[in-house]
Amino acid sequence: MHFQRDPHAEVKLVRCLSGAIWDVIIDVRPNSLTFKQARGFELSGANGLQLYIPAGFAHGFQALYDETRVNYLISEFHVPGAADGIRYDDPAFNLKWPLPVSEISDRDLNWSDFRV
Repeated sequence: MHFQRDPHAEVKLVRCLSGAIWDVIIDVRPNSLTFKQARGFELSGANGLQLYIPAGFAHGFQALYDETRVNYLISEFHVPGAADGIRYDDPAFNLKWPLPVSEISDRDLNWSDFRV
């Protein structure tokens, strides 16, 4: 689950070109009525859906099939000092993934527990 902190928060538009993904967003805006709420969506080449992710939301996905291809449009350049993340299993969110997590980067495994 990735996001950039202000003032470099980014808007994303995500589409699955082939295969399918389970795409999850989390509201990480402390003053929002939906703060810390998460929602998942299935995006696939077959359904053609795209997901608009507002600034201030963390985002991550799980590929549901081998050979899945995903396309992103992002509104801001990557700023390493603003980059932050949430583990897929952070207890603050109790996220449910459709498949067991089988591959994940060391960086994504080692995010600290969520903090505002």
